[in-house]
Amino acid sequence: MRASRIKAIAQVGTIVAGAVRHAADPRDVLAPLREIAPFDAAMLAVQDPLSGRQRPLVNAGYEKRLLDFLNRDYLLCRTYDIARRCDRPMRMCDYGPDFYRTQVYREFLDGAGYREGITLVLRSGEGHGRVTGLLTMSFSDSRAADDGARQGIEFVAPALGQFVDASLAPTWLASLLGNSAAAFIVNERGAAVPTSDDPQLPPEQLSGPVLAASRAFLVSGATALRGYCSRLGDARWEHAHLVRLADDRCVDGPRALLMLELHPLPCGLTERELDVLTLVSRGLSNRAIGLALGTSPRTIGTHVEHLLLKTGLANRAALASYAMENAVVRLGL
Repeated sequence: MRASRIKAIAQVGTIVAGAVRHAADPRDVLAPLREIAPFDAAMLAVQDPLSGRQRPLVNAGYEKRLLDFLNRDYLLCRTYDIARRCDRPMRMCDYGPDFYRTQVYREFLDGAGYREGITLVLRSGEGHGRVTGLLTMSFSDSRAADDGARQGIEFVAPALGQFVDASLAPTWLASLLGNSAAAFIVNERGAAVPTSDDPQLPPEQLSGPVLAASRAFLVSGATALRGYCSRLGDARWEHAHLVRLADDRCVDGPRALLMLELHPLPCGLTERELDVLTLVSRGLSNRAIGLALGTSPRTIGTHVEHLLLKTGLANRAALASYAMENAVVRLGL
């Protein structure tokens, strides 16, 4: 492999590292990619892990009609399906003579003068990881997409998969959690996808209160929320931490990072005491709390006394401050 290609491969890695730190313009990746494979047109697209929609992140040379096709109808084509199941970049010639009778070639590529191309479905890791996006390249000179060009693109495939990973931004934060933790990207409709290809907790096991709290959090406009919830089908408790993610033009609507970690209730609190403490933190009276929980004010008063004893705090105001400062509240209540 020639020296310029090797240098360009290293540059792609540097740009990806900068992008992860939010210090690089995504368009900067095009120049080293052109050194690896001298394309006439190229696109890097991002796939939203929540909606499954794909949007272009950077584009060089593709007209809007073809760009729209590549990010919508092409994803239903047989050639895309072949590329998705393949672990390496695919060229037009790799599909065989039938490719030149496909819609994508006859209606879009041939008329634009493209005689060869490279398609690579990008993933979050080696092999068959989660799909994060798509790289397409088109060439007017078929010789430009030679074996060296394809090998160079294959070398940078893991970095590009990371580059377009829509869930990458919060990954460093999720990685700070312990072995009993799980992290998800959630949207305002309550859809959730894990940030890891091997999640500690499957999305379908997220409890209703957690998802309801996530939806309410995103609608509220708050930047962070913490609290406790019971794990679905389990007597154990988990501490939840929601962090709003920055707006991204490549995805629809607000999103948050949801982090969950198994954690017993502090101070030996019972479930009902947690409920009472949560409502005390909102400034409710014993009467109002009793109405909310379906019990008498006297019973609530007894729970408050137990809370003071267990926490060692002096009064109701101190209880409220403790609950808010330490996020000892029940989500979804």
